[in-house]
Amino acid sequence: MNEHSQRTNAEITAIYRRHVDTVYRVSYMFLRNVPDTEDAVQSVFMKLIQRGPRFADDEHEKAWLIVTTQNHCKNMLNYWWKRKRSPVSQLADHSPTALDRPGGELLELLLEQPDRYKIVLYLFYFEGYATKEIAKLLGRKDSTVRTQLSKGRKRLKGHLTGGKTHGGRTTESCN
Repeated sequence: MNEHSQRTNAEITAIYRRHVDTVYRVSYMFLRNVPDTEDAVQSVFMKLIQRGPRFADDEHEKAWLIVTTQNHCKNMLNYWWKRKRSPVSQLADHSPTALDRPGGELLELLLEQPDRYKIVLYLFYFEGYATKEIAKLLGRKDSTVRTQLSKGRKRLKGHLTGGKTHGGRTTESCN
Protein backbone atom coordinates (compact mmCIF):
# COMPACT_ATOMS: atom_id res chain seq x y z
CA MET A 1 0.00 0.00 0.00
CA ASN A 2 1.24 3.49 -0.82
CA GLU A 3 2.49 5.36 2.27
CA HIS A 4 0.39 8.42 1.36
CA SER A 5 -2.68 6.59 0.04
CA GLN A 6 -6.06 8.25 0.41
CA ARG A 7 -8.04 7.68 3.58
CA THR A 8 -11.76 7.13 3.65
CA ASN A 9 -14.06 9.72 5.20
CA ALA A 10 -14.70 7.30 8.06
CA GLU A 11 -10.95 7.00 8.80
CA ILE A 12 -10.47 10.77 8.74
CA THR A 13 -13.49 11.30 10.97
CA ALA A 14 -12.21 8.72 13.46
CA ILE A 15 -8.74 10.31 13.58
CA TYR A 16 -10.29 13.77 13.97
CA ARG A 17 -12.51 12.67 16.86
CA ARG A 18 -9.62 10.95 18.64
CA HIS A 19 -7.21 13.87 18.43
CA VAL A 20 -9.01 17.17 17.84
CA ASP A 21 -8.81 18.18 21.51
CA THR A 22 -5.08 17.51 21.65
CA VAL A 23 -4.42 19.43 18.42
CA TYR A 24 -6.60 22.29 19.69
CA ARG A 25 -4.81 22.53 23.04
CA VAL A 26 -1.31 22.35 21.55
CA SER A 27 -2.30 25.03 19.03
CA TYR A 28 -3.79 27.24 21.73
CA MET A 29 -0.62 26.95 23.83
CA PHE A 30 1.33 28.51 20.99
CA LEU A 31 -1.17 30.93 19.45
CA ARG A 32 -3.20 32.03 22.51
CA ASN A 33 -6.33 33.06 20.67
CA VAL A 34 -9.33 31.12 19.46
CA PRO A 35 -9.54 32.20 15.79
CA ASP A 36 -5.89 31.42 15.04
CA THR A 37 -6.15 28.18 17.00
CA GLU A 38 -9.17 27.09 14.98
CA ASP A 39 -7.31 27.95 11.75
CA ALA A 40 -4.34 25.89 12.89
CA VAL A 41 -6.50 22.88 13.78
CA GLN A 42 -8.11 23.03 10.37
CA SER A 43 -4.74 23.33 8.63
CA VAL A 44 -3.21 20.42 10.54
CA PHE A 45 -6.09 18.12 9.64
CA MET A 46 -5.94 19.31 6.03
CA LYS A 47 -2.26 18.32 5.99
CA LEU A 48 -3.28 14.92 7.30
CA ILE A 49 -5.88 14.53 4.56
CA GLN A 50 -3.62 15.77 1.76
CA ARG A 51 -0.29 14.20 2.57
CA GLY A 52 -0.32 12.50 5.95
CA PRO A 53 1.41 9.15 6.15
CA ARG A 54 -0.18 5.87 7.15
CA PHE A 55 0.48 5.31 10.81
CA ALA A 56 1.90 2.22 12.47
CA ASP A 57 -0.37 2.65 15.51
CA ASP A 58 -2.39 5.21 17.50
CA GLU A 59 0.70 6.56 19.29
CA HIS A 60 2.45 7.21 15.96
CA GLU A 61 -0.69 8.97 14.74
CA LYS A 62 -0.89 11.16 17.86
CA ALA A 63 2.84 11.96 17.78
CA TRP A 64 2.65 12.98 14.10
CA LEU A 65 -0.29 15.29 14.83
CA ILE A 66 1.45 16.91 17.82
CA VAL A 67 4.70 17.53 15.94
CA THR A 68 2.84 18.78 12.86
CA THR A 69 0.73 21.09 15.05
CA GLN A 70 3.77 22.46 16.84
CA ASN A 71 5.60 23.14 13.56
CA HIS A 72 2.53 24.72 11.95
CA CYS A 73 1.98 27.03 14.92
CA LYS A 74 5.63 28.08 14.99
CA ASN A 75 5.37 28.91 11.29
CA MET A 76 2.22 30.94 11.94
CA LEU A 77 4.00 32.90 14.65
CA ASN A 78 6.84 33.73 12.28
CA TYR A 79 4.60 35.30 9.62
CA TRP A 80 5.18 39.03 9.37
CA TRP A 81 1.47 39.88 9.51
CA LYS A 82 1.16 38.07 12.81
CA ARG A 83 3.64 40.46 14.39
CA LYS A 84 1.98 43.57 12.94
CA ARG A 85 -1.60 43.04 14.08
CA SER A 86 -3.32 43.33 17.44
CA PRO A 87 -4.24 40.11 19.20
CA VAL A 88 -7.89 39.16 18.94
CA SER A 89 -7.91 38.77 22.72
CA GLN A 90 -7.67 42.56 23.01
CA LEU A 91 -10.83 42.91 20.91
CA ALA A 92 -13.08 40.46 22.75
CA ASP A 93 -13.79 40.37 26.45
CA HIS A 94 -14.28 36.62 26.60
CA SER A 95 -14.45 33.77 24.18
CA PRO A 96 -15.01 30.08 24.91
CA THR A 97 -11.92 27.91 24.68
CA ALA A 98 -10.62 24.58 25.82
CA LEU A 99 -9.75 26.43 29.04
CA ASP A 100 -13.42 26.44 30.02
CA ARG A 101 -13.28 22.67 30.47
CA PRO A 102 -12.33 20.90 33.72
CA GLY A 103 -8.69 21.57 34.52
CA GLY A 104 -8.92 24.85 32.64
CA GLU A 105 -7.40 26.93 35.44
CA LEU A 106 -4.28 24.80 35.50
CA LEU A 107 -4.09 24.85 31.71
CA GLU A 108 -4.42 28.65 31.79
CA LEU A 109 -1.56 28.86 34.28
CA LEU A 110 0.43 26.50 32.06
CA LEU A 111 -0.09 28.85 29.10
CA GLU A 112 1.61 31.65 31.03
CA GLN A 113 4.85 29.66 31.28
CA PRO A 114 7.77 30.14 28.87
CA ASP A 115 7.53 28.02 25.71
CA ARG A 116 10.35 25.69 26.73
CA TYR A 117 8.37 24.60 29.81
CA LYS A 118 4.77 24.68 28.68
CA ILE A 119 4.94 22.16 25.84
CA VAL A 120 6.91 19.71 28.00
CA LEU A 121 4.49 20.10 30.93
CA TYR A 122 1.47 19.78 28.66
CA LEU A 123 2.70 16.63 26.94
CA PHE A 124 3.67 15.05 30.27
CA TYR A 125 0.60 15.89 32.36
CA PHE A 126 -2.23 16.32 29.87
CA GLU A 127 -1.23 13.81 27.19
CA GLY A 128 0.55 11.28 29.40
CA TYR A 129 3.83 11.04 27.49
CA ALA A 130 6.99 9.80 29.22
CA THR A 131 10.05 12.05 29.20
CA LYS A 132 11.83 9.84 26.64
CA GLU A 133 8.83 10.09 24.31
CA ILE A 134 8.68 13.87 24.73
CA ALA A 135 12.39 14.14 23.99
CA LYS A 136 11.92 12.18 20.77
CA LEU A 137 8.84 14.21 19.76
CA LEU A 138 10.53 17.56 20.34
CA GLY A 139 14.02 16.61 19.17
CA ARG A 140 15.58 17.35 22.55
CA LYS A 141 17.81 15.34 24.87
CA ASP A 142 16.01 13.30 27.52
CA SER A 143 17.98 15.09 30.25
CA THR A 144 16.90 18.46 28.83
CA VAL A 145 13.24 17.42 28.95
CA ARG A 146 13.59 16.21 32.56
CA THR A 147 15.26 19.50 33.55
CA GLN A 148 12.57 21.56 31.80
CA LEU A 149 9.88 19.44 33.46
CA SER A 150 11.47 19.96 36.89
CA LYS A 151 11.87 23.72 36.43
CA GLY A 152 8.37 24.00 34.98
CA ARG A 153 6.93 22.17 37.99
CA LYS A 154 8.75 24.56 40.33
CA ARG A 155 7.35 27.55 38.45
CA LEU A 156 3.81 26.15 38.57
CA LYS A 157 4.14 25.28 42.25
CA GLY A 158 5.29 28.82 42.97
CA HIS A 159 2.24 30.24 41.22
CA LEU A 160 -0.16 27.79 42.86
CA THR A 161 1.19 28.41 46.37
CA GLY A 162 1.33 32.17 45.92
CA GLY A 163 5.10 32.23 45.60
CA LYS A 164 5.61 30.13 48.75
CA THR A 165 7.01 26.63 49.15
CA HIS A 166 7.30 24.42 52.22
CA GLY A 167 8.83 26.24 55.15
CA GLY A 168 7.55 29.64 53.98
CA ARG A 169 10.47 30.30 51.65
CA THR A 170 9.62 32.20 48.49
CA THR A 171 10.32 30.39 45.26
CA GLU A 172 12.95 31.75 42.97
CA SER A 173 12.28 32.35 39.34
CA CYS A 174 13.35 29.47 37.10
CA ASN A 175 14.32 31.04 33.81
